[in-house]
Amino acid sequence: MNKIGFSTGSIYKIADKYNPASFDLFKKLGKDVIEICLNDCLEVERLDNITCEVKKFSYRSIHFPSNGIIYRDDEETNKIIQKIEKFYLETNANVAIIHPDLVEDWQVFRKYNLNWAIENMDDRKESYKTVEDLKRFFEENPNWNFVLDLNHCYSNDKTMLLADDMINNFRNKIIHYHLSGCFELHDPLFETKQDFIIDYSRKVNVPIVIESVFNSLDGIEKELDYINNSWQKKKSFNNSSI
Repeated sequence: MNKIGFSTGSIYKIADKYNPASFDLFKKLGKDVIEICLNDCLEVERLDNITCEVKKFSYRSIHFPSNGIIYRDDEETNKIIQKIEKFYLETNANVAIIHPDLVEDWQVFRKYNLNWAIENMDDRKESYKTVEDLKRFFEENPNWNFVLDLNHCYSNDKTMLLADDMINNFRNKIIHYHLSGCFELHDPLFETKQDFIIDYSRKVNVPIVIESVFNSLDGIEKELDYINNSWQKKKSFNNSSI
């Protein structure tokens, strides 16, 4: 059974994602997976406020800033990594995720002993969204892991054959999933009704991080219920077909 939980980015419209009460909300749902989503470099300064909250979860992921930075071996990048490394070590995090299209010099990451991972990119990006792109990356960086974003797969290929290909080629690299619906960006699945995206989240037994963005607090519970019901329907169908 896959562990499942949320990205803190999923509540950015409705709550302060660095308020301890936000973490209490996720814990009350009985979920033990959390991903700290740093939208930009300014948010790094708020990490010290949530160390104790993050340590309450058994699977802890840190998503490096994806806006306002290009990663290269310069003072700015090293300063950001050093600050996040401190938080990573204090919380005993499981993985640190980078958007690969933002990297100009991969050498900088070799200075830091974190469990690094990249994720596949969506259709707005020019690279790191095909199996061929990822094969080249992992050949050059064999120690890196992979976060499979199912929303990004769908944005590039509505048949989801791309997701199949990525699972078949990188199964041993996948450290966790990103899961959300896809009409525009990261939409709630209980609204998009895209059960076929949910189906892929059970093909590898790794944690699942829900990235759906909610407009109200009750959307969080609705999303969990929808995903669980989708899994149960799939399980019942498979059992009836035996």
